[in-house]
Amino acid sequence: MTATRKRAGRRGPGRPRSDTSRSAILKAAYEILKEAGFAGFTVEGVAARAGAGKATIYRWWQSKGTLAIEAFLVALAPRLAAVPETSSALADLRAQVHRAAAIYRGRAGKLLRELIALGQEDSQTSRMLRTDFVAPRYADAIHILRRAQASGEIAPDADIEVLADALWGPIFHRLLVSRMPIERDFVDKLLDLVLGNVARRGR
Repeated sequence: MTATRKRAGRRGPGRPRSDTSRSAILKAAYEILKEAGFAGFTVEGVAARAGAGKATIYRWWQSKGTLAIEAFLVALAPRLAAVPETSSALADLRAQVHRAAAIYRGRAGKLLRELIALGQEDSQTSRMLRTDFVAPRYADAIHILRRAQASGEIAPDADIEVLADALWGPIFHRLLVSRMPIERDFVDKLLDLVLGNVARRGR
């Protein structure tokens, strides 16, 4: 068999996504999420607003939940990015936690609650939340805490993973369980409490 016949008989890859169409769909999806929440979020509505076909959307996203999460993450990407590194890792950590808390206080926090609730019923959505939202935020915190440990800002025997959990646990408890406000004063007190026993003084 010639190389030409081999190539002709081989199944080629699917048609690549159109970046323009994909961006329009994600933009429309996030607009609808902001306006109506996930309860009012439909693939039909997204398709109509984006000027795309439902078949196109389902070819690129397995469910409306995965579409909603990707739209949410793309829209918030600039605000979710890791903070720029400075000479103080602990100052960077404070900036990161305050940035996240500001997001959770707003409309995005309500949407995140709805998407996390959806993840309890949809394994694909749950997996996407863990891998694309939770894991990167946790990795950023671990990285900053390790920098702080390496620079001597926190004790060398401090348990980095426990510190990360101690910082983020109360914030997500307020976001998802108690619904109490995540104000700046609360975040400052939380940071002081968690880091107070491990921060190296007199540096």
